[in-house]
Amino acid sequence: MAALTDYASGMGLSMEEAGIRGAGELCYAALELTPPMVEGGGKGLTKGAREAGFKAVAISINNLFVAADSRKANSIGVGLNKLKAAVKNNDIGKFETIRKRASLQGNLNNTVVKEIIHDGDVTRAFNKARNLFSKSNPAPTLQQQEIITDIRKVHLSRRYINSQGKMRTSKPVGGYLGRYVVESQDKLEAYIKATQAHVGFIKSGWWQVLSTLPKVRGKNVFKSSEIPVWVRRHAGTGYATLLRNRAGIYIRIGNTVGDNDNQASKNNVQGVARAVAMSRMISQLEAYQKDQADKFNG
Repeated sequence: MAALTDYASGMGLSMEEAGIRGAGELCYAALELTPPMVEGGGKGLTKGAREAGFKAVAISINNLFVAADSRKANSIGVGLNKLKAAVKNNDIGKFETIRKRASLQGNLNNTVVKEIIHDGDVTRAFNKARNLFSKSNPAPTLQQQEIITDIRKVHLSRRYINSQGKMRTSKPVGGYLGRYVVESQDKLEAYIKATQAHVGFIKSGWWQVLSTLPKVRGKNVFKSSEIPVWVRRHAGTGYATLLRNRAGIYIRIGNTVGDNDNQASKNNVQGVARAVAMSRMISQLEAYQKDQADKFNG
């Protein structure tokens, strides 16, 4: 209240106008601090934040599913089966030859297998593989796996929010090297693209509030052009209440999905957003007062 009073007085605004601008600044700060954000946090309205959101979606889905027509995935499975056979035959020479094949040098979901493939000590790697494969038979090929037709149903069942408030997928338990098999790469990529279209939805509630706040002296607190399309395209789940009475003005703003996992509250995002909003309002006030002083001094 003290900061808003100073802001109103210094900017030549009424308390109602100052309150509306304060609410707008708070919404904008919340937009920047709501996932997705750039690595390290913040800057949530930049192209980098959008790309981070798209990348996270693609990685989580690709870690969960594999396409039946994926040559790369099939070659990994074949290679691992050959690796198992070499271990069972106690042939460390053949084991090392197979281990160095390019098909096994890429991304592997299984951490233990990854350690075996990239271990610099062949004897140690062989012993690790012996322990891993001692109780398992060769895995069925990619073509022998059950095809998942409802990708979204499986995806939703494996999603969760981690302690940093980021959307993640739990460890897959599908039949092919841990992943679920879908009909084709085309269908998998189409699903990834459709899911990426949801990026920005959680933020959109704050944009909805911004767009419905009353104008201050004929101008919106923020222009729509200041909010990227990938946020504005969603319907939004925000709300704003503005009440006037003899005591003054009461403004309440919120986003119904902005804290549904309690991570924002846990990490005091509200407090951070409030501090950012206040800092910007103080900067605006200082710039305005300097401008007025310059004009007065000729």
